[in-house]
Amino acid sequence: MYQLQLAQIILFIVMGFALPALGMIGLAWLLQMLFGYHRPSLIKNQPYECGMKPVQEAALQFDIKYYLYALLFILFDIEIVFIIPWALATDLVSAQMRTPWFGPVEITIFLVILAAGLAYAWKKGALEWEQ
Repeated sequence: MYQLQLAQIILFIVMGFALPALGMIGLAWLLQMLFGYHRPSLIKNQPYECGMKPVQEAALQFDIKYYLYALLFILFDIEIVFIIPWALATDLVSAQMRTPWFGPVEITIFLVILAAGLAYAWKKGALEWEQ
């Protein structure tokens, strides 16, 4: 009985967010198809730079090192997102498992995996800016 009520509440919430959003997107698309016009030209397809003529192409190639640093930052930033709740809930988890060592062992495994990833990135030279 409780699961049915919970499923109904979740369905109500999902539909409450999804239907209006999808309906507005669908309505905007439909109105654009009915009343909008599309006449591309060379001038319209140029990038706009404050009224000045473009100096160079809008699509620039970035060095892959920027993306690599961003990915490594995200990886180790997300580590903090997992470690802080773990530190707050470790007593509860250890009490439920009836083993006081379960929480520390769990986070040690997590940190060893992250340290292995950092060591691998370091060994491959991903952390060196000048190559």
